[in-house]
Amino acid sequence: MKVLKAGKSASGVDIQIEEWHENYSFMPYGSTLAFYPKSKATHKGSYAPKAGESHRFSFAFPSNEEAEAAFTALGNGCSAFTDYLKYWDGKPEYKDCI
Repeated sequence: MKVLKAGKSASGVDIQIEEWHENYSFMPYGSTLAFYPKSKATHKGSYAPKAGESHRFSFAFPSNEEAEAAFTALGNGCSAFTDYLKYWDGKPEYKDCI
């Protein structure tokens, strides 16, 4: 995995576009957008999100172009993380954390 682009959302959350295709050929090039907000909810488990603590979440977009568009829209405040929940790439029960 390598980071193709890193920045911050308009709300100050760290965001990055990741390239996993080199490791997992079934994943489109540069299609993962990872972000590190403070969780709004607590879940059970040692590695689960905890309210108020930073946690890694991600979206799996169909293409790099869509990941880039989301990166830009989040960066300039035109969209929010919740606008992309259909691309959620994690446990469904963790959606309440963002």
